[in-house]
Parts: sequence; structure tokens; C-alpha cells
Amino acid sequence: MPVAIDNQKYGFKKETTRGMAEAAPQKFLAVGAEALLDYKSLLIADDKIRGSKEAFPSAAGIREGSGSLPAIDLEAETIGDLLLGCLGKVTTSQPDATNSPTVFQHIFKPDNRTQFPSFTYFVDRGMGIKRYPLTVIKKLTLAGAVDGKGQVAADVLFKTEETASAFAAVFGTPKPLMFFQTEFKLDGTLNLDVKSWTLSIDNASAPYRTLSQSRDPRDIISSGRFAIEGGYEIYFETEANRQKFLDNLPQAIDITLTGDIIEDAFKNKLQLTIPKAKYTAYAFGTLEGLFGSAVAFKAEVDQVAGYSMQATLINAVTGY
Repeated sequence: MPVAIDNQKYGFKKETTRGMAEAAPQKFLAVGAEALLDYKSLLIADDKIRGSKEAFPSAAGIREGSGSLPAIDLEAETIGDLLLGCLGKVTTSQPDATNSPTVFQHIFKPDNRTQFPSFTYFVDRGMGIKRYPLTVIKKLTLAGAVDGKGQVAADVLFKTEETASAFAAVFGTPKPLMFFQTEFKLDGTLNLDVKSWTLSIDNASAPYRTLSQSRDPRDIISSGRFAIEGGYEIYFETEANRQKFLDNLPQAIDITLTGDIIEDAFKNKLQLTIPKAKYTAYAFGTLEGLFGSAVAFKAEVDQVAGYSMQATLINAVTGY
């Protein structure tokens, strides 16, 4: 019998030893219906001339593992593992350990490492259970609009596919960070003309292949620079911000999504900080019949702050 895609379950666990598969998932993700982890085998064609136009048998080539986890709701309890996987560095503290012992603050920044954190991902498709050791998050795309939930999509790479044991998925009450809980600031000033926003973080991870007696990659490593880019749609009420684009001047962008109370005055919160965003597009245009622009920018390092992008997460998770 055919199996409905709604029966799928996705889980993961951070690996204790890189590349050594974990036995069972520890956390779970509610993903979009288009989620897919794709493990495939490539062929090496035989293109030699033998006096015949028919194809001769091909040889086994490399095996590749990649996938997409789309449309994950931005939630304070689940976004931290994704940020750690893509950015690589986290510092955890307690804002008020005495009066609010259940509240933790995590600051994620781009790391200079070659190997980013590895996870074992698990997928129960209703017709077979698979696990994917040495899964690395290559890219995150965060987004928010004027009428919906904040969301994130993850592009991942992994080493191989293995058969796994059955597992029970546990999901808490959904607590997505919403459009009406979002603040968008330019140079520290709240802007009320923004219609939507997006931010992508790519750590340049790629398969690392050597003559290791395997068709699978030996590791997933990053040998390039971070590509942190984004954009937003804004209705024009002033040309001041566009002038920064024309003058090649940076602008600080802060996007803050605030959720429910954790304890005392502390709330679940995600703040995305780009201290020096350089605009790459800021054209005159229209948004739903009004004067506006689809703005594009890239993040460059702020030498005083010491980073190009920072994510500050406040939740009840003790650490990553």
C-alpha cells in the first residue's frame, strides 16, 4: 500500500564522536512536506570506441548525500541546534541565575573551524527507518513576512545512509515566533515600513574525498568563507537608507522575535544582529501598488565588534 508523507518523522542527535552514528534521536523537528534526505549513487559512463553505438556497462562512481529540511517554524526551543550546526560557535550564560535559574542566553557566531558540528539524523518514512551519520548543516535560510510565522530552512550534507531502529517522536506544544512579535531595526531605530525579511547563512561546507577505500566522502568540511546575505521588502517613506547604498556605507540591521514568558520578565527571544550590512540592491520599485523596494544586502565583518553576524537566543535550554 502507498504511504502518506504525513507519516514521516524526523529526529536527530549531536554526535559524541564525529562520524559515529548515534543509536537513537534525542530531539525532533516538525518539517515541511517537501523535506528530503537524498542518498544517491553516481555512475561513471563507459565512453570508449568499440565499433558499436550501444552503451557498454558503466562503473560505480561516488555516492552523495544531501537534503533539505524546509519550512521549520522558528521556535526558541528548536532553533539553537540549527544555529550551532551552521555557525559553529556558541557561548552560554545565565542572565540572572539567582532569580531566574531556568533562563539561559546563547550567543552564536561564525566560527573559523574547518569541521562544523556533526549530527546523526533519523527519518521514519513509514516504510523503513533510516539514519544519516555525519550530517552537517551547510546553509540556513531564515525568513519572516507580515502575515505568518518566522521560519527557517536547512540545507544539509551527510556521509552515508544506514538502517535504523524504530523510534517514538515527541513533539511539544508549538510555539512559533510570529510576525506580530517581530521588531526590525535599522541603525538601532525601529522601522515600521518593512513588509518581509530574509537572511541566509552558508558556511561553505562540502564533501571531502580521499582515496579511503570508500565511495562515500571521508568527511564534510568547510574550506571557504561564510556567505551571509539577506534582504527585505520596504515601503518608501524616505530615501535616507537608499542613500547608504549609493554611498557604499554600511548599516546595522537588527531583527528581534520575542515569544512567551519563560520566567519572571524573561521571554523566549531570538535576535539576529548584522552590525555592518552592505547593500547590493536598493532600487525604486513597487509593493502592492505602493512605492517600495526589494532590498538586498551582504554582511561584512565589523572589526570593532569582531563578527559579521550574531544570533542571540534566550530560552530554557541549558546548553548546546
